Amino acid sequence: MKLYDVSGLRFAYPGRFQLAIDEFGLDEGEKVGVVGRNGSGKTTLLRILGCLERPSYWMRFRFRGRDVVPGRTRYPEIGLLRQDPYIFQGSVADNLAYGLKVRGMRRRAIRSRVDAMCERLGLAALAGAPAKELSGGERKRVALGRVLIWDPRVLLLDEPTTHLDAASRQIVGSVLSETRASLLFTTHDVSRAIRLSDRMLTLRGGRISEGLPENIFEGPCRDGVLTTGGGLQIQLADPISGPSVTVRVDPESIVLSLEPLHSSMRNAFPG
Repeated sequence: MKLYDVSGLRFAYPGRFQLAIDEFGLDEGEKVGVVGRNGSGKTTLLRILGCLERPSYWMRFRFRGRDVVPGRTRYPEIGLLRQDPYIFQGSVADNLAYGLKVRGMRRRAIRSRVDAMCERLGLAALAGAPAKELSGGERKRVALGRVLIWDPRVLLLDEPTTHLDAASRQIVGSVLSETRASLLFTTHDVSRAIRLSDRMLTLRGGRISEGLPENIFEGPCRDGVLTTGGGLQIQLADPISGPSVTVRVDPESIVLSLEPLHSSMRNAFPG
């Protein structure tokens, strides 16, 4: 079952940024990593999917098969973790228990879940410690646990392993790989993203594409021939033209040879 089914999504910050997502989907139980430069729209995409931001326009926006008005509809199945999450006053246990208390769970059940989450995140010895006095990596684990503890159906995580020490990265990575929730996360750490995800997406200039940001070239294009800033000319499959065109060469379509090749491939470059 598709959790998200989105098309024709547009969002703009006047004069400086535009998000243009033609198609996006996330299946039940799927883990998807999103990579891209700062300012490419990763956080904005998460906020829209988390129904915290209203896009300028959309053709279709469905969550679990139902039409959603992003920025207005609220869904308790969605857990969102900011890159720099808030930490509440009180102890680690108080922070973890917060979401369960507002949902009206009984005290004994809350204590059981909090104890289990502390063990899972390596925070058992710190359960009674003031959360605001922890290290950055420990606070990030607390914030993640606060989202995980009420079993959301989907997790939207913004840079969950950024600025973490090695021990915290290991713990967070292990917890995310084991979670049953669907997962969409942004990251700059491509190698870790590959280990955590079922598939990767690249967000570039507000547009999304399958795969990693490898072998991406930009430049003017005339009659299907793109010229890069370094003077490389790439023959495209379509005879398109434009002052600024972006192309990506699939790494699996590249053949290396010590001798010149005689083949039907469109491009051959010495190097």
